[in-house]
Amino acid sequence: MRRFVYTERVPPEAISIPGIWKNKRGNGFRVPHNVHSLLGWEPSALNTVSDEILHEALTCPKLIPGLDTFAKPHQKEMIRKMLALPGSHGWAPPGAGKTLTALVVMANTSGPRLVVTKAAARGTWVEQIRRYTKFEPVLLLGQKPPLGFELSKEVIYITAWETIKYWADTLSKHVRITVWDEIHWLRRPKHCKAIVRTDGSVKFEGLGNSLDAARKIAQASDRSIGLTATPIPGRVKDLWTQLDLVEPWQWGTFHNFGVRYCGGEHTGYGYQYNGLTNADELRERLSFVKVRVAREDVNQHLPPKRREIIRLSVQEQNKPAAMKREIKRAASSGDKESYFETLMMEAASRKHTYIQDRVVDCLRADQKVVVFTGRRLDCERLADKLEKFCLARVPRAQIWWAHGGTDTAERDRIRNEYMASPGPSLLVGTGDAWGESIDLQDTDLAIIAMLPWTPDKVIQWEGRFARLGQTRPVLVSYIIARATADEHVADLLLDKLPHVGEIAEDNAAQEIEGAIAGVDDSPEARASLLARIIETPTFPEHSP
Repeated sequence: MRRFVYTERVPPEAISIPGIWKNKRGNGFRVPHNVHSLLGWEPSALNTVSDEILHEALTCPKLIPGLDTFAKPHQKEMIRKMLALPGSHGWAPPGAGKTLTALVVMANTSGPRLVVTKAAARGTWVEQIRRYTKFEPVLLLGQKPPLGFELSKEVIYITAWETIKYWADTLSKHVRITVWDEIHWLRRPKHCKAIVRTDGSVKFEGLGNSLDAARKIAQASDRSIGLTATPIPGRVKDLWTQLDLVEPWQWGTFHNFGVRYCGGEHTGYGYQYNGLTNADELRERLSFVKVRVAREDVNQHLPPKRREIIRLSVQEQNKPAAMKREIKRAASSGDKESYFETLMMEAASRKHTYIQDRVVDCLRADQKVVVFTGRRLDCERLADKLEKFCLARVPRAQIWWAHGGTDTAERDRIRNEYMASPGPSLLVGTGDAWGESIDLQDTDLAIIAMLPWTPDKVIQWEGRFARLGQTRPVLVSYIIARATADEHVADLLLDKLPHVGEIAEDNAAQEIEGAIAGVDDSPEARASLLARIIETPTFPEHSP
């Protein structure tokens, strides 16, 4: 029970306030962050550290010299709060330099150190650790620890969300600080199951999944830092898992959180937590533990980024790929998600001719282009077409492609070669494989060929190209095929983005919401996309 907030000042009548419990030891109370406002007291100042402590942290001998002048103002503010709190959240746009802030805090914390991230991002963390610190990065792969394995204090260990379960028992005994990178990745709250004993009592047993393993480590760590650019992937309920990892026991159970803040209600088939309630209280509680960096604070250190929405009419679309068999199979399977994904892939295949012409124009101008699709099959088909089409017209161009089925080491090699290329160059990949924790800055044009389903992916994918260290302005282009499943995905995003912008205070989410709705598009496309969806509720068969 390390990260409870204790106070001797809570009067007896305060015990009736929801969220306040007497400590088992009898020496204080466990209270919510906003206890002062609940009691009607003046709110306390946010935890922070002095300029002297911040300077000492940035000049720590375990860091490379010069970070005190190299770090941006928003990074220093993140470090101030993270140093002062045992549990904190860094909510900053992609490319804001969250990795460096976490490394500074880790260097100023004694004991074994751990980073948990996505498998595709492990190589990026290795690079950053070697660039900014004097620690040795060590990867913990998908296997059980060898006999006699011991953690070193001079090492920063890196493991993936996908492999954390192999190391949970060892790490929970020794790790003193844990950085949860892309913490939104672990948003499902179920980590245990109830088992009824023969005497009628109930015990809870861990499921052995990634969340169960992460909780063991989180509850043992002296300090936890959660990093994400998209704290709310789809709904406010996605926050609970992140909050519970960074501050175990502070936010109660998922059910209580859902009822209090997500409009939880019983529908007859179980509880649903898809709304937003008590928003002001939730924002206030979050303000004590999160550091929110605005996109504007990062943009002032970056070249310009522009966003455009291209809507292809039926006449502008090419003949779709021969996918009738796949669509029929998905429809007959009864799996609605699989069916919808197949329709999305079919919609993406209608954009190939437009993408080919657009990419060739950029390559002729010696530019660097990235194309994101949504599925492996479409990635392979599109890459094959682009390679033949583009090399026939721009022979000097360099072209790479990779998706989730590509080995991680191979993807690291491709990324390094793409980053080193001055252009003309093209990278084709799936958003799931390339859309998070990977640097692809200095890209001139980013084409989103297949719209992602959730707001977090939209923001994350854009963030690959607008990052600290970038030298070129970037244009992010979303391609929407009219009268296809694309418009229904846009409808889903328009439903979810407002909650993201309200609670996460994310201006980017509000900008994207406006762009998708047609607010800032050309005059002929001013009509709301939602109106067009109502007019065309089905997916007509057509072959332009």
